[in-house]
Amino acid sequence: MSGVDPYTDEQLIDHFRKGTGFWKHLLVIYSLAIGLKAQCILDLGVGSTTRALRHAAEETGGIVYSCDCDVDRFSSLSEQQDAFWRLFLGSSEKFISGITEPIDLVSHDAAHDYFQVKLDLSLLLPKMRKFGIICVHDTQQCDQAGEILTAIREALEGRKFSLVTLPFNCGLTIIRVEEGIFPEIKPTGTKLDDGRFDTCLSEFPLEFAEKADLKGRTKVYWLRRYIGWRKRKLTKGW
Repeated sequence: MSGVDPYTDEQLIDHFRKGTGFWKHLLVIYSLAIGLKAQCILDLGVGSTTRALRHAAEETGGIVYSCDCDVDRFSSLSEQQDAFWRLFLGSSEKFISGITEPIDLVSHDAAHDYFQVKLDLSLLLPKMRKFGIICVHDTQQCDQAGEILTAIREALEGRKFSLVTLPFNCGLTIIRVEEGIFPEIKPTGTKLDDGRFDTCLSEFPLEFAEKADLKGRTKVYWLRRYIGWRKRKLTKGW
């Protein structure tokens, strides 16, 4: 790899349209960093994601801390470090253990085995801000997904979180941390006339949705109404 200069907007769009593999997820990663106004960004596994996150950090004013264990391959990149990018060459567990500030966003593509992924996540989760996000790549990859998904499930056991997996280009699992010892990430969006933002972060969006009051009724009520309507439709042959 000759360099990891930040991507341009045009390059990100071009990679999304023409690229394969992780390139299809670069816009997602970039958007998450921008949307969170991420300040402390961890990039586990140097590559195309590093370039997308560096571009985002230039806009948010944050710092991307990249880690890779391949010293021989990436040692020459140390010269490219700047105000928005720092490089650590060594084991991910040593790197994560040395992070002292709360983390806003993590991109994990450094390991794909059960032991290392679980270890990395177990070290990362206590250091995350409330509503911070961890992205894990290759969770739909045909010969690696089983170990990675098992590691994610076990690392998250007993914790409060939200999770979704994008099921294309080897898969990208996005984990939102719902609790932590560090202050929550502030919402971004359009500022209203009264000083509030049009974005309001709520805990446990799935549980919250089940209890949400919709015109005086819960979602469970409306779901039952829908099931009843479907049964009547099938019975009467509509």
